Amino acid sequence: MPENFAVDVQHVGKRFLRHADRRSSLKERIVRGKAKNAQDFWAVRDVTLQIPKGSVYGLIGHNGSGKSTLLKMIGGIYRPTEGSISAQGRVAALIELGAGFHPDMSGRENISLNGSILGLSRKEIAAVTDEIIEFSGLSEFINDPVKHYSSGMYVRLGFSVAVHMKPDVLLVDEVLAVGDEEFQRKCFDHLYGLRKAGKTIIVVSHGLGQLEGLCDEVAWLDHGRMQEHGPAVETIASYLRKVNSDEAARMPMVAATRDDEAGVHRAGDGSVRVTSAEIVDADGNQLTHGETGAPLAVRVRFTVPEEILGPNIRVALQHDSGTLVTMLSNHRWGFDFGTIVGDHTVTMTLPRNPLLPGRYRVHIDTFDYTGSRLVDSWNDALEFAVRSPRGEMGQGLVELEPEFDFE
Repeated sequence: MPENFAVDVQHVGKRFLRHADRRSSLKERIVRGKAKNAQDFWAVRDVTLQIPKGSVYGLIGHNGSGKSTLLKMIGGIYRPTEGSISAQGRVAALIELGAGFHPDMSGRENISLNGSILGLSRKEIAAVTDEIIEFSGLSEFINDPVKHYSSGMYVRLGFSVAVHMKPDVLLVDEVLAVGDEEFQRKCFDHLYGLRKAGKTIIVVSHGLGQLEGLCDEVAWLDHGRMQEHGPAVETIASYLRKVNSDEAARMPMVAATRDDEAGVHRAGDGSVRVTSAEIVDADGNQLTHGETGAPLAVRVRFTVPEEILGPNIRVALQHDSGTLVTMLSNHRWGFDFGTIVGDHTVTMTLPRNPLLPGRYRVHIDTFDYTGSRLVDSWNDALEFAVRSPRGEMGQGLVELEPEFDFE
């Protein structure tokens, strides 16, 4: 194994036996006999990775993609069915926080127990015990049996023990957001400290925004097989493109047709009647969802029974929380239809959609040419989701594009 790598994974696979008619009790086994129809299930197959020393490496993928299984093999919890794994130095795992705690022992006693399991001497354990207690914030309860701890206290102690046992390689599985806000910040600060000290951290998480900021590189697994690995931003973007594509294939197009026969009262005098609305892209193709930064348009079809001066069609975008984001209207932007009659279509396009990820509703109100008289109204005409191609959730409702000047 090269000296510059902390973990070397070569063509690793892990097979489990899956029984379609598993016996759930001893009685059932005696009566029905041994379970049959055992099937091979490969949770991980032919994965090769070399993780550099001192790096933070992320593992991403859908539930059941093999991320946690691979992490457990690196940690020695599972033995690979095929291939080989080697790691340099002491490996500590935050795979199941508090795993190995004895419920009848106190928090302090469990610190010593976990330290012994990880191979630390009594002297080494004593040197970090006070630091662990202080970090966990459980000094008041440290001599109580852990069976009396709340789930949050249990998680605090488990995290504190794992990160203070001087690991060379730290494995973290879905425990980046433990405890309250103050403790989460403390956890991240400590992980950054370990990274600065040259320790290697391997992280499994669905928090892609966190991984993008924390990891140097990321590997993407799908159904146990490696899809892509490389710089965090690039790999996460590839993964999200796949997720968005799969979601789009399942979701219906964002479009609605108004039914005049539904018996619902329509506001206005009927001089303009909106008949349908849809969300489309820059080429006019219907969309299943919008993406932050990509072209997005609301296409509205309406009919005018008798010739009138061009109306003012106003489209309101409202966040699912109830907050009004903005209103778009043709008169507001100096676009006049002139004198019209018959069927028409107006498309309002945002060349670079600024909406941050979330769910949004569209309301369509139509006013006469003066803009003072309501002639048609359609509340909740459409509802659509916005996704980010980069995975951020964002703060607020819209993404603005600032210009920076630094002196």
